[in-house]
Amino acid sequence: MTRVGGTGISGKKPYGPTWTTGAKQAENLQQQVQDELFGKKKPRELDADDTQLSAQLARLRSFQKKLARLAGDDEDDYRLVLAEGTIAMIDARGKVYVGKRFLISYADALEVQVGVLAHEIGHRPKRWAEYRSAAPRTREELERLCRTEETYADYFAGRALAELGLQVEPLCRFLLDVVELPHAEYFPAALRVEVIKDGFADGRRKHELRKKMFPELAKRVSAKHDLGNG
Repeated sequence: MTRVGGTGISGKKPYGPTWTTGAKQAENLQQQVQDELFGKKKPRELDADDTQLSAQLARLRSFQKKLARLAGDDEDDYRLVLAEGTIAMIDARGKVYVGKRFLISYADALEVQVGVLAHEIGHRPKRWAEYRSAAPRTREELERLCRTEETYADYFAGRALAELGLQVEPLCRFLLDVVELPHAEYFPAALRVEVIKDGFADGRRKHELRKKMFPELAKRVSAKHDLGNG
């Protein structure tokens, strides 16, 4: 979500692989996009070495299941682990790395933690096969594609917070505080905040309609209840 453990153009291959044609080109494209967003060096995994961290992870794992279902995926598509030197990142297999320092610093900020996790799950790695339909040939085209991908994740984060009955402002403040300068594959933080708020407005409309028309279902999908499998 942020430049801490985030993404960027490789200095060794700033324009990605050399393109070919047909099926090979499609494979190269998917690999290039995955390398750009998911291919960075993964942070070192850590053990939850105290009761507080274990509780933080357990709470986030309960939301991980809810967020997976909100995204239209299976619970088992994602796995949450504790890591060092990052806020959060996801790899191509759906493993979500959440930083130890981040968890400690935002232990009392549920909306921030869930919003960050929602952004990572919003990338939905198994969806990346859709990028075979386009073939960016320059760094600028690849950066544009990656900004689109980040926008998907931001919008989902906002929608998910609303669907869960949580507030969006803490996540927006967090983003504005953490992201100092825009990078090539990100829109500026202020614009990303607007995307998150748009997603939140969409999710809130659905949430309020659900509360009005299906109150029992609204309780099941709220932040205080498990979504279940139904």
